[in-house]
Amino acid sequence: MHIDAAIEIALKNIARHGDTDVFPFPLEKLIFHDRFQESKDLLEQIHANFDDFIARYPPDTLETLTQVGYTGFRWTTQIQPFWNAYYLALVITLAEQIEQQRISINDASVYSYRYEWNNEEAKLFSASSWKDYRQRSFDLSGEHKYVVITDIADFYPRIYHHRLENALNRLPTTGDVPNRIMKLLMSFSKNVSYGLPVGGPASRILAELCLDSTDRMLLRNRVKFCRYADDYAIFCNDKTDAYRVLVRLSESLFNEGLVLQKNKTKILTAEEFRSSTKLLDPKDSDDPLASDEQKLLNITLRYDPYSETAEDDYEALKAAMTDIDIIGILGREVAKTNIDSTVAKQAIKAIQALEPNEQYGAISTLLGENNLDVLAPVFVTVMRAVRGVYENLPDYGQNFVDRKLIALYESDSHLLSVDLNMSFYLQALAQKQSARKEEILIEIYERKANPLIKRLILIAMSNWNCHYWLTDLKRKYAGLSEWEKRYFIGSSYVLGDEGKHWRSHIKVTWSPMDELTRDWFADRMQRDRWLPL
Repeated sequence: MHIDAAIEIALKNIARHGDTDVFPFPLEKLIFHDRFQESKDLLEQIHANFDDFIARYPPDTLETLTQVGYTGFRWTTQIQPFWNAYYLALVITLAEQIEQQRISINDASVYSYRYEWNNEEAKLFSASSWKDYRQRSFDLSGEHKYVVITDIADFYPRIYHHRLENALNRLPTTGDVPNRIMKLLMSFSKNVSYGLPVGGPASRILAELCLDSTDRMLLRNRVKFCRYADDYAIFCNDKTDAYRVLVRLSESLFNEGLVLQKNKTKILTAEEFRSSTKLLDPKDSDDPLASDEQKLLNITLRYDPYSETAEDDYEALKAAMTDIDIIGILGREVAKTNIDSTVAKQAIKAIQALEPNEQYGAISTLLGENNLDVLAPVFVTVMRAVRGVYENLPDYGQNFVDRKLIALYESDSHLLSVDLNMSFYLQALAQKQSARKEEILIEIYERKANPLIKRLILIAMSNWNCHYWLTDLKRKYAGLSEWEKRYFIGSSYVLGDEGKHWRSHIKVTWSPMDELTRDWFADRMQRDRWLPL
């Protein structure tokens, strides 16, 4: 695919769906939407002068921990949005070749991130999903006596650049794209020769290419398996054969510099496996014997508010939820010692389809006494839900949410020690202004070093017209991180003539990315006087 077409696809995808499913969306997502042609022109300029741009304006990255389960963590990376869009565009130029290289989706073995551009919905991947992987695994377990379940340890951070470069160069037609991709990856990883940024579609496409040789090894040896990203389910009729396949898989991955998670690798009987995945038993949703959890997992919650059929899709989603007791499901989950994350996430996402009074009941359950500790593995999903329905709640519902969120901070909750958790917490907290919230945001800004946190506080304080704080921060501009400086450009418009005077006299060399951001901020703040958070 030509780079011009790939840039257009990358921008459309990010403008519609964001650049990552890990971090809060950066404001540049809106720039790509509002200033599409200018953004496209800039990325084409980067492509035409790549070496000059990467030398003069190297990509900024933010690294932070995200929570996995109750006590696990992994590093994630957010890339400066314009460079991230260019990275995605480069990978898209090769995406069709990569998809053709992979074993076919028709083999019903590999379900993760199958490239299939949908221009109408601006989606990069087919509808093949984690649920499809789990359902296929459930079905295959009925045909075999044993199931091996395992996953790759630290998959994205352990991918060797040299192995990836070799795989890219084996594609039929690549030009200098692999070289550019590798230069970007070395910049993202701070010149360490391994690791892909976690959370974005470009890295997912590249990671799938890295596992293709292992997939083919299993397929050619007639091993029955299913894979979704770094998760495997392997099916055998003999326990000895199960061990042999596990050894073969381990050896193949070791050749790629990868290893399996020891504590997650198990050989189960088919009955044990089916018992652990019983919620995927494909009972009809109208079956009175089907549990609410089973009915919920059979519903697709991919609601897109920007779709041309958004209103009809929303009504269909509400109708599908009619006979499912979401609040009951949430109540059962928070009563557990360890939640079922799949069920909990699906139930929390389903809150969007409830009536406002039911939404308040669901949110009350999520934020109930000690419930957030139980829901720790899905804390980000909870905060997204709170933010998403906040405006629909009655005044007493909003007041309840505010009290609970403020109490969470005042109790020094361990949940907020993870910066990514804190970022989504701030988005929920900042939905409505109050004096106590201003105090909390100022305290967090002074205490936290991560620009991910500080830029969100900048937006909130700007939306609340906190001139006193912005004026004070203006004097400290030179010491701000590059991420904060970009967002302070927008905040300065809240200061009126004072901000205009500052912008005209500040001594700074604007990059082309910053210039476009500054111009967009000017239009947005003069028109709407607030920034989406």
